[in-house]
Amino acid sequence: MTNFPTNKPHISYSEVRTWKECSWRHKLQQIDKIDTFEVSPFLDYGTIVHEACEHFLKTRELDLEKMAASIRQAWEKRGYDSDEYINKQKLIAEAKGNKPWPHNYVDSWVEWATNAISDLPAFMDKAFPGWEYVAAEQELYEAIPNDDLNFKGFIDGIIKTPTPRGGWRGWIIDWKTAPKWGWHANKKRDVLVTSQLALYKNYWVRKYNVNPKDIHCGFVLLKRDAPPGQTCELVKVSVGPKAAAKADKLVANMISSVRRGLFFKNRDSCKYCEFLDTKHCP
Repeated sequence: MTNFPTNKPHISYSEVRTWKECSWRHKLQQIDKIDTFEVSPFLDYGTIVHEACEHFLKTRELDLEKMAASIRQAWEKRGYDSDEYINKQKLIAEAKGNKPWPHNYVDSWVEWATNAISDLPAFMDKAFPGWEYVAAEQELYEAIPNDDLNFKGFIDGIIKTPTPRGGWRGWIIDWKTAPKWGWHANKKRDVLVTSQLALYKNYWVRKYNVNPKDIHCGFVLLKRDAPPGQTCELVKVSVGPKAAAKADKLVANMISSVRRGLFFKNRDSCKYCEFLDTKHCP
């Protein structure tokens, strides 16, 4: 057992992100262990599409039937298309002062996933000419510099592409399901978003003693409800020495703050927070 307040011997990017967005929410989740997790179609869809991407990366084969069946099974199990679930989501949105989103039934989700995964082979060949598979869902569990904690994470995909001089360039990629317009420019530039790949790169190159200059990073967006042929987009993330150092500093600051018991409410991060207007955060 560690003496870190979360009683875990490691931290993850998602935990660091939660802390940066609102250290009070991080305390409620990770220290007080208040579990508010709820299933959602977006989470299940993302998981199933990730699995389809992983399968393609490893085999260069598509299993669209299995993916579609998995989506339908999840929707049936969770009752996402039931009147009860639809009305519940409407009430939750209205209680927070938000306009309810139109409900999309399972056939739409299957169509979106099918379009995105069908586009993936051509997209990969165009974005990463001559690419070769290296790893998928590669686990990181690495010592954090100058600390007794570990950094834990899973890299969605690692590939390599040939260079003009006969060498190889590595790519660390992360699959992200996204709305049909993809990501707005501010999200693509958001340091908190790009820090995920910066941290993955930092710990991966240290683990394998690879020159950081030989490793590139990018998010692959798989867009819901986008037209066929326009569902995939590469968002490149530059992780030079400054970005790498900032990512490491973000982790160090998080660890230091949590150890010192500094937990503040970020009122700018309340809109979609699961603790909003509850006894935990009135």
